[in-house]
Amino acid sequence: MIMMDFSLHIYTNLLLALLDKAYTFQPFGEFIESQKNKTIVMRHDVDRIPNNSLETANIENELGIKGTYYFRAVPESYDEKIIKQIADLGHEIGYHYESLSTCGGDLRLAIDDFRFNLKKLREICPVKTICMHGSPLSNYDNRLLWEKYDYRDFGIVGSPCEIKYL
Repeated sequence: MIMMDFSLHIYTNLLLALLDKAYTFQPFGEFIESQKNKTIVMRHDVDRIPNNSLETANIENELGIKGTYYFRAVPESYDEKIIKQIADLGHEIGYHYESLSTCGGDLRLAIDDFRFNLKKLREICPVKTICMHGSPLSNYDNRLLWEKYDYRDFGIVGSPCEIKYL
């Protein structure tokens, strides 16, 4: 049986190897606005345990890497102090929304929930990108919110869920 090592030590070694190969790193919002060659977009979904994300953000900061951290609006993810600390390190903060799931599929309630949570997050730091939370136990695909509404109306420049990967 092969054991996978997801330790911060191995993560640091991976980042160092990528830097050694002359890769650059961009937060997602910056990547949308101006893509660089040989770029890695480091995206972190903070589903639970924000302290772990702070440790990762500190490691990236020490290496001169800026990433994007997507926070949910639920107690197990949303920690204003940690969100601010990560933003203060120069990382991008995004909203990891799940409004359609939490509002039982009601589009009107979901867009109000989205608006409320985005405003609350923006009281801590700028937010210009979003990424939907998969909500695997829900019957609703949170991206369907954008079939009726346009996230650009909220000053959002993009979502990695829309990017086609090679």
